[in-house]
Amino acid sequence: MDKFFTWLKIDYWYHVFVLLGAAGTIASLIFDIKGITNKQALLFSLGCLFIGIGEWINHPIQTISVPPRASHPGGILTGHPRNPELLGSLFYILGCILIVTAIYKIATT
Repeated sequence: MDKFFTWLKIDYWYHVFVLLGAAGTIASLIFDIKGITNKQALLFSLGCLFIGIGEWINHPIQTISVPPRASHPGGILTGHPRNPELLGSLFYILGCILIVTAIYKIATT
C-alpha cells in the first residue's frame, strides 16, 4: 500500500495548487457546498488549478554541467528555477482572473 501513493509527490508549492485545485473542482461539480455557491467554488478551484499548472510550466527541470574547480569537484546540477514561458504565464494570469472573479462574486452576495 505504501508504493501506491509514491507517484503523488508534492515537492513544490505549485504541486499543492494543482492538487487542491483539482480536488476543489471535482468537489464543486459533485457535492452541494454550503456557504457559497458551487459556481463560486468552481471559479476559485479552477483559478488555483490554472495557477498551479502555469507555475509548473514556468518551472521546467534544468540541468547544467559545472566544471571542477579548486573549491568544489564539479558535476551536474539539476533544479527547477523559474523560467517564464508564454503558455505558463497565460495560465497564471487566467488563474488570477478566476480567483479575483470568485472573490468578487463571494463578496457581493
